[in-house]
Amino acid sequence: MTKYLLSLWESVIDGVVDMNAHRARSVLQLVGIVLGVASVVATFGLIDGGRQQVMNFFDQTGGVRKMFVRNKEVQEAVQSAAEKSSKGLTYDDAMAVSRQATLIELVHGPGYEKTIEVSGATFAYEPMYGFHAAVGRFLTPEDLAQSAKVVVLGAQRRQEIFGARPAVGQTLSIAGTPYRVVGVMEKKEFYFNSANDNSLSWMNRFVFVPVTTMLNRMSGDRRAQKIAYMNVQVRDLKDMDKAMDEVTAILRRAHGGVQDFDIINRAARMKQMEQQGAIYDITFMVCGTISLLVGGIVIMNILLASFNERVREVGTRKALGATGLNIMAQFLVESVVVTLIGGIAGVMLGAGFTRIISDLIQQPVVLSPRMVVSGLSFSIVVGVFFGFYPAVKAARLNPIQALRYE
Repeated sequence: MTKYLLSLWESVIDGVVDMNAHRARSVLQLVGIVLGVASVVATFGLIDGGRQQVMNFFDQTGGVRKMFVRNKEVQEAVQSAAEKSSKGLTYDDAMAVSRQATLIELVHGPGYEKTIEVSGATFAYEPMYGFHAAVGRFLTPEDLAQSAKVVVLGAQRRQEIFGARPAVGQTLSIAGTPYRVVGVMEKKEFYFNSANDNSLSWMNRFVFVPVTTMLNRMSGDRRAQKIAYMNVQVRDLKDMDKAMDEVTAILRRAHGGVQDFDIINRAARMKQMEQQGAIYDITFMVCGTISLLVGGIVIMNILLASFNERVREVGTRKALGATGLNIMAQFLVESVVVTLIGGIAGVMLGAGFTRIISDLIQQPVVLSPRMVVSGLSFSIVVGVFFGFYPAVKAARLNPIQALRYE
C-alpha cells in the first residue's frame, strides 16, 4: 500500500514538473477556466447583491410580514347590485380586522389624502413601516380616540415649512384650522445604486394627522369614512396564507359577501421575485458553464497534443515499470491542477470585477462561500472530465509500439 501511494505521489510530482516545463501551454489551458469561473462568480455576486438590496428596501419599510389591502378597480357597467351597494374599504373595516383577526399583529387604515400633503394615519403606521419620530413623537391611540388636532411632519415637509426653526410645539394651519406639531419623522433614505434617486423620498414628504381627525373634522359627510387602502401585519410569517384567508373572510362579511378588494402580501411578492430570479440564475449559469466547457475542450486538445509529443517518453516509463495508473495519474494531475489554479484565479478575478462594478454603480455585491466553493468545484469537475480521455489513452499505450514511434 505504501509503495502504491509513493508511486502515485511520484506521478503527481511528474505532472506538476511537466506543467512547469511547459508554462506557455499551461497558461493557454488556464485562460478558458479563469474566464468561465470569473463570469459565474461576478454574475452571481451582482445578482445576489441586487436581491440583498431588495430585502434591505423591504426592511426599511416594515419587512415582509405585511399585507396590502386595496379597493378593487371594477368597471361600473359590470358591477352587480351588491357590488354597487358596497362602500369599499372603510375605517370601520380596519377596526373590524383589528378586533376579529387572531393572526394579525397590527392594522393600519389611513384615510384618503385630503390634499397632496396631508394624510390620515393611525398609531400602527410607525411600527409597521419602521418609520419613527426623530424629534417629538408619532400619533398615539389617544390622538385617534379624541380626533386630536395634532400633526406629525416628514423631514422634507418640516424643512419646507419651518426652515431652521424648531417645529415641535409650533402651530400649523391646515384648511384654516390650527394643528399642533407633535413630532418630526426621521429622514428616510435608500438608494439601489448611484444612478437612482432616493427611493424613499416620498416618506419624507408626509404630513400625518390622526385618521379619525381627517374623518370627523376634515370631511363633510359619511362617505369620507372610505379609506384608500389598509396595511395589515401578521404575527408570524409562516401564517401569512392563513392570515390572508382570515382577513378576506372578515372583509367579505363586512361587505355583504362581496369581495371588492384585493390583498397583496410581500411574502408572495418575494417568492415571485425569487422565481423570476431563478430564470436569470439558470441563464447565467448556462453561459458560465459553456465558457467552462470551452476551457475544458481546450485542455483536452492540449493534453492530446502533449501526449503525441511524449509518446516515446510514456513508452519508456512503462517499459521501466510504470503502471497504467501512474501514467493516467500524471495526465489527470496536470488537468486538475490547471483547472484548480484557474478556478482560484477565476474567483479572484470575478471578485475584483464585482468590486469595481460595485464602486461604479454604488450597489453592494454578495460573495458567499457557497459561490466560491461552486466555482472551484465546477473547475475541478471540468478538469477531471476533459482530462480523463487523454489520461486513459496514455495509460493504455503499448510500450513496444511507443518506443518505435517516430
